[in-house]
Amino acid sequence: MNQAAGPFLLSILISISGVASLPLQAQEQQPPIEEKEDPTQGRAALRVSVDQVRVDVTVLDKKKSLIQGLQKHHFKIYEDKVEQEITNFLPIEAPITAVMVTEFSKAVPWEYIYEARLASNTFVQQIRDDDWIAVVAYDIRPEILVDFTQSKAEVQRALGKLNYPAFSESNLYDTIFDVLDRVQEVDARVAVILISSGLDTFSKKNLNETMDRVKRSNVVIYSVSLGGNLRARREPWLPGTVRLSLYQGDATLQYFAKYTGGEFFRPRFVQQFRGIFQSISDSLRNQYSISYVSSNPKKDGKYRKIKVEASADVDHDGKPEKLKVRHREGYLAKES
Repeated sequence: MNQAAGPFLLSILISISGVASLPLQAQEQQPPIEEKEDPTQGRAALRVSVDQVRVDVTVLDKKKSLIQGLQKHHFKIYEDKVEQEITNFLPIEAPITAVMVTEFSKAVPWEYIYEARLASNTFVQQIRDDDWIAVVAYDIRPEILVDFTQSKAEVQRALGKLNYPAFSESNLYDTIFDVLDRVQEVDARVAVILISSGLDTFSKKNLNETMDRVKRSNVVIYSVSLGGNLRARREPWLPGTVRLSLYQGDATLQYFAKYTGGEFFRPRFVQQFRGIFQSISDSLRNQYSISYVSSNPKKDGKYRKIKVEASADVDHDGKPEKLKVRHREGYLAKES
């Protein structure tokens, strides 16, 4: 990806949407979990132990409606195309533990920033009393606006600090590395809600390194692309290089979601945000946990691909239907 895509896009679109220049107040970075209270205690986790591989899955029908009430015999799981025996199966109805990561940079037009703030506040409206939420905003570097909290008011106050972006850089890749490093030890099903253009301007990490880090992580990423309304109105008149950068940004966000078992959204209108975040909330609260002991005993540290299939008679017409299953694409085997 062209790392100069962000500022170049800004120069093309600045006549459409102005950019403010007052500084964003720096926030003191803290570890994402306070020692005085563990927000993830007692939660289910997708983790790889010495013997067990655990995968959390979301199941939908052809209308993209969530399917509940399935049992162990409705599922098959494969590792590197070899069917595995399911040793543990558990429906999960649990609170959310999530990090909301939102872009807030002068590298993109003001309309992108407006959408980011609107989307962030819309997500907060979905928070329940037993959910744990942390908020990170990024430009040249990630800033922890609020550590994991169950207080909706605290999250709203944190978002209220996002008045004007300070830097003309938007370092998505470095931010993803930072967030994944911070949550990798959290013993919970952690979701990252990424609200971003997908563009990167000056990260120390490159795209391939970031994709590899995402592929090997334990989190699920739900990506929401910014700028849909502006692009819907102006994209046909943008230079080809700008359109290519935007498509590459979307492709990056889509990759993050695909390989972690999340979902990619590209809203064209801000009115779609409420439905998007409701869908994310419902998906995270209603999943199935599947565990198996790998038939491959090698502890070689290699990446192994996972595929889960589900079928059930959801219409009660005596005909099993193959269902859509979302889950992470694989895991990194332990090394001996």
